[in-house]
Amino acid sequence: MNPLTIYLGISIIFYNVNIAFSLHIPQFLNHWHCIGIKEKINFSKPYVTNIGDLPLVLWKNRRTNKITTTLNICKHMGSKLDNAKITHNGCLKCQYHGLEMTDQDKFGETIEHEGKIFWAYEPTRSQPFSLPFYHNPQFETSFLEIDMKCSLTDSAYNTMDLRHPEYVHNAAVGFGNSAPPENIKYHTFHNDPNRVGMSFDYTSNELMKTINQNTKTKNFHMYIYPSFSWSCVEFDNKKLLIGVNLLPIERKKTRWYVTICQNYQTSKMGKHFMKMMARTILAQDYYQMQNQYKDNKLKEAVLFSHIFKNEEPILELKRMFQDYVYPDVDICVDLYNDYCKKQQQQPQQQQ
Repeated sequence: MNPLTIYLGISIIFYNVNIAFSLHIPQFLNHWHCIGIKEKINFSKPYVTNIGDLPLVLWKNRRTNKITTTLNICKHMGSKLDNAKITHNGCLKCQYHGLEMTDQDKFGETIEHEGKIFWAYEPTRSQPFSLPFYHNPQFETSFLEIDMKCSLTDSAYNTMDLRHPEYVHNAAVGFGNSAPPENIKYHTFHNDPNRVGMSFDYTSNELMKTINQNTKTKNFHMYIYPSFSWSCVEFDNKKLLIGVNLLPIERKKTRWYVTICQNYQTSKMGKHFMKMMARTILAQDYYQMQNQYKDNKLKEAVLFSHIFKNEEPILELKRMFQDYVYPDVDICVDLYNDYCKKQQQQPQQQQ
């Protein structure tokens, strides 16, 4: 065989291998991510957000009510599309040179689910996970959002942490108590290794005893990798559920989209009271979260070198997040290259 032919063949093989290994598209971006609360979005103009370093812009077609998401970078000369115009025929028109984005320019999938807007590149599920009792007509729902100055992993650990309420939430207005939780049980799900749960009984502090006329609550917490958590506090057939969708928007900034679902205080004033309590608790978390050390190799080495009793759920979360990578620019470039490759293949498939 001609040596030149052999050389070219080997070069092509190595080139293709390098291409395959250079594309780092983590499964993280194929999960559904909450990117906004529907009632807080003004659909008369573009809505911009980001997942890590991935910049996204979405718009709604006024005639079809269809929501489309694309990259917040015009494919002509790189203008941001924050000030783009939504045309009468449902396009997103860049105001730099008039290029119109259509449904054919969609980047990933976007849907509405339980009052929130979600995005995924290539969804692993038909829809996001649901919050129990959300659709029960006897339950009232409310929404909040807050940007926490911490990483996604710090946020995840906090949602399943039994110990911090004694210190972080044991204030004049809070639910923390120095009395430790009782009847703690750890729950794993063999059919779904990406979720973990725990249940426990909790003694109310003096303030909550007065408000609820009750001394103890039954509690259940669950985390579903990578970014959804919900908890239920129950007493006297009353339930308060808090769902939290986590969105990493910087390495040390995570947006918490909070859903309050409850049959505890269902009047208009009661709903206002529940939102006020939730804001207070989130504010207490905020001060602790901003004190979290930035994620790096040193923190990774130190993390959980000490472990308290009953922290199996936290360790399970650590296992789930072992392959998590923050969606940085390099990952976003690989994602876009994958998108372009599939766009080129579509005409061939249609033929």
